[in-house]
Amino acid sequence: MPGLKCYQRSRSVPLQTLVHVSHGDSAEIVNGGTINGFIQVEGNLLLTGTNGIYITNDLQALAGTVTVDTKSIAEITGSTEFDGIFEAKGPGAVVDLGGAGGGLIVNIATIEGPPLVPTGWTELTFNDPSAQINEWNGKAYVSVETTLTDIKGRGTVDVLAGRNYTTTNTLTVEAGAAGSETGMLNLQAGTVTTGGIDINGGLVQGYATIVGGVINDGTLMALGGTLDLTGSLTGTGTVAFDHDTQQGTLSAIGATLEVNSVSAGQTITMNGDDTLHLDTPAAFAGTIAAKIGDQIVLQGVTATGAVLTNGTLVVSDGTQTVASLDLSGDYTGDNFVVNGSTLQIAAKGTSVTPTEFAMTDTTTGVSSTAAGTPYSGPVAGLQWEYITTTTDSLAIAATAPNVFIHTGSGDDAIDVSRVNGNNVLDGSTGSNFLVGGSGDDTFFVDDRGPASPIWDTVANFHSGDAATIWGVTPGDFDLSWVNGQGATGYTGLTLHATAPGVPTASLTLAGFTTADLTNGRLTVSFGTTAATDGAPGSAYMYVHAT
Repeated sequence: MPGLKCYQRSRSVPLQTLVHVSHGDSAEIVNGGTINGFIQVEGNLLLTGTNGIYITNDLQALAGTVTVDTKSIAEITGSTEFDGIFEAKGPGAVVDLGGAGGGLIVNIATIEGPPLVPTGWTELTFNDPSAQINEWNGKAYVSVETTLTDIKGRGTVDVLAGRNYTTTNTLTVEAGAAGSETGMLNLQAGTVTTGGIDINGGLVQGYATIVGGVINDGTLMALGGTLDLTGSLTGTGTVAFDHDTQQGTLSAIGATLEVNSVSAGQTITMNGDDTLHLDTPAAFAGTIAAKIGDQIVLQGVTATGAVLTNGTLVVSDGTQTVASLDLSGDYTGDNFVVNGSTLQIAAKGTSVTPTEFAMTDTTTGVSSTAAGTPYSGPVAGLQWEYITTTTDSLAIAATAPNVFIHTGSGDDAIDVSRVNGNNVLDGSTGSNFLVGGSGDDTFFVDDRGPASPIWDTVANFHSGDAATIWGVTPGDFDLSWVNGQGATGYTGLTLHATAPGVPTASLTLAGFTTADLTNGRLTVSFGTTAATDGAPGSAYMYVHAT
């Protein structure tokens, strides 16, 4: 048919089919069914017919209009899009979903990853100031923005190239299931106007002007430019800089976060060469963790000095106090250079060392601190990690949220109770005492070939927390639950996983009993992770507090 061309292309390692419509051409695909190809359109393309359609790869409009006017779209069921990657990229690019021909009404309220493909994701991308992704409501094409309210785990909405995004809806960005990626709103946008953004365990990253309040109980990441929040910022989540979760990289370019009113639940962790701009310093009740090279701008304030007193930076103009900021980290007063309304974090006197971990080697009695390293693993939302294989026994406390801590074969204590965010605690082998925080924490017990028994006692295990026992299946292990065991003062429901020739793995959930396995407080499930890079997946047992 005119204008329609098919090629083989290597987008990754395997060859894939490219269906291409050139600029100025128009084409149709009638009763396409399943299309195992990447569809790229510079002209116009109509997908039509009396059958449904399923595009297993991407659909990308570079210009012109792509209309999917068929009986059904396999990636959409009801008001949920659960598969597919649809992108409008380039001037005038339009993707129209549904239509009068097939009588298909589309009403996308929720985007989430495909349930049958645990490593897959679902994505809508607006990649030009004029790009549109529309849906047929039975009378006309309207923007997806008019109905979208929820981005769930492994669902992504990209608003790129300075495009504005406007809706009266509250947009909720949610966490993913255990071990999977969270929902993501990825911004390289102009102005994003909503009825409010609720980061409910998910991630909002990038740069844009966000009009409307933001409830951050997940992760808010300033990345690549200026992220300007004109409304209030509340919640108990994490605010950070420069970590591109979508690409898995650390940006070398500092970012700017501009905020108005900030609640006490927010800890803003800067990354060096970043800027925090406080439009209303008196309405800032959060906590700041800054590093050398960071700047804090106090809008409307003239200052001549700053004095650090018991963790509070008192900023003054002569003898008058003009702002008080709570700081997290190890600073001295002369680390702050005052230049008008700007506080510059400088390497004067004792260096600024906000640390992520404080520890004591209980074998040697030596205490120390560590800044950790940027998290490099697969769990979305984590920012820092501390990994050691020492045989000494350690007591480690996190001083920043969203961390991964893995200790060696000693009898260790890991404590994240002083921080918010979502953390992963892995005591490895030995007898370990793990204390959770106020966020949704995960506790690892690894029974994949340990050389000695494992017994972890978990304190502060609450709704939203989970324990993953790796390597355990009901077919290979005898799983018994008993009451009243564990560390003194922290006894509770205890699991013993035993098998011939394998060291026993035990887990105590302080304060729980066997009744909680049937009354709804705890759920138990089993699964296997997907194979990656030729390595087989890992079986696991999953205990979740509801």
